Amino acid sequence: MKQRLRWLLDDPVGQRWSVAAVVLLGLLVRLWVCWVHNQLQPNNATWLRGDEPGYNNTALELLAGYGYTYPGRVPLYPVWLAGVHWLTGSSYHAVRYAQAFVGVGSVLLTYLLGRRLFGHLPGLIAAMLASVSYILIHQSIHLLSEVLFTPAVLLAALSLWRAIQQPTTGRFAVAGVWIGISDLIRPTLLFLPLFLLWPLAVQMGWRRAIRYASVIAIGVVVVVGPWMVRNRVRYNAWFPLATSNAILWQGSPEYYKLIHEDGYTYIRIWNEVLYGPGWRTHDPTSIAGDRYWTARALKSIRSDPGTYLKYAAEKLGTYWVGDPNADWNNERVFSFGALRRIGFSRGPAVQVMIARALPIFTLAAILILWPQWRRLLPLYAILLYCTALHAATHAEVRLSEPLQPILLVILAGAAFYQWHQLRESKRAIQHL
Repeated sequence: MKQRLRWLLDDPVGQRWSVAAVVLLGLLVRLWVCWVHNQLQPNNATWLRGDEPGYNNTALELLAGYGYTYPGRVPLYPVWLAGVHWLTGSSYHAVRYAQAFVGVGSVLLTYLLGRRLFGHLPGLIAAMLASVSYILIHQSIHLLSEVLFTPAVLLAALSLWRAIQQPTTGRFAVAGVWIGISDLIRPTLLFLPLFLLWPLAVQMGWRRAIRYASVIAIGVVVVVGPWMVRNRVRYNAWFPLATSNAILWQGSPEYYKLIHEDGYTYIRIWNEVLYGPGWRTHDPTSIAGDRYWTARALKSIRSDPGTYLKYAAEKLGTYWVGDPNADWNNERVFSFGALRRIGFSRGPAVQVMIARALPIFTLAAILILWPQWRRLLPLYAILLYCTALHAATHAEVRLSEPLQPILLVILAGAAFYQWHQLRESKRAIQHL
């Protein structure tokens, strides 16, 4: 038994078999969950909720030949969805199965990132956790961009780490291309090249940092530029890939006071303020409406910067563990009862609690890995950038969930590092 385990962990052939087994496990679990949900829901669009109808309608419009008629979406996920609809005759059950195969790519990429950073065993542990992660598994059953965005972020992280470890212009250009591709799935990382100036300067000095950050930015522009030009031609306006749906206003003092002083709930704000009576005059998804809500947010921030900063500080945490209003049923964070009242059964509620606690454990893992902070800086930069972006705008836990594989890699690396340190300490004591 010990010999076979050593073969799986140390022999190159055994390592490949162990990775294949973990990826297969992840695929089978995802297919099974998709099958269960397909038995419970009809093979049509009536079960779609939240942002799902918007993505689905855009995909169906593409199939009908209307093109992209909605400025609030970037193109790649609707293209994927339209392709699956076309191949399957608009089978919503088949979409889930197709997304299970895409989603399991995150398991393999989690392993590759973990292996690059810490070695085979930590990578395998991180991949195993990703294969059974409730959050990552359920990306496959929803018609949302996370199922594509998560592997795209991992590819961006892998290419960025490789470029920093072995810096060449070509490698940084590849990193920029992957960041650009992720932006066409969800435009979260659009301004990451600017943020990367700091970690690049720490690693290689300001002159090379400016040079390579510029290369990354060029790679991003090469990918997203055609979409921005297309939007300029169609809407006669420049805007960053898609309208923001009032995301800055949702982080403003005005929004904060509606929640904390006027007794509004998250849903009530959407139903009565953003999409209340006469909402089409300032539709948050339109170009004019987006500008209106952004101007309204900036006015609110200028009038009460203290509340804005206080709210931003709160969102540094709620981005990761969930907003009390949007994610915890207007109750306290980490309330098991709140999850049950939302509709989670006992098992899924426990898994969601664990998933939302992972960032707290990751903070401890970062402290354990402090001696390796410079090597891990590319990952930390992505996490910090996303946290800062959503602290400045709107934060809810769904927005941070695509970063979970990075957290799993850090956790597995810290566990392995701690185990290695303890083993070395025991050996040192034995030699005394």
